[in-house]
Amino acid sequence: MKENQVICGGIYLEWEKWWSLTKRFVSIEPNKLGVYELEDDLHNTVYYGSGKIKTRLLDHVNKKDCPMAKNYHFELINSKAECRAREKALLEEYQKNHEKLPRYNEKIL
Repeated sequence: MKENQVICGGIYLEWEKWWSLTKRFVSIEPNKLGVYELEDDLHNTVYYGSGKIKTRLLDHVNKKDCPMAKNYHFELINSKAECRAREKALLEEYQKNHEKLPRYNEKIL
């Protein structure tokens, strides 16, 4: 387990700790379902996503589809339906607080 992990229902959460969006860090993440947030150098949220954590984060590292993203954090969730619901809730909360979606979520809608 990494430093500062929280155990919740037998799985660990990383929502409080930010990690550098690099192959080095992403490669040691679990490939389990969850939601994640990407931020830029100024700590602004640029993307929310969901799916298998390691797979999705490696996609971002390899494809460079969110070039401003520098850090990530995530939380593990038990099912695809719960992942989508949590991602939707995060996006709705962000939109309510900022009157827009995160930069790279806007591009996929």
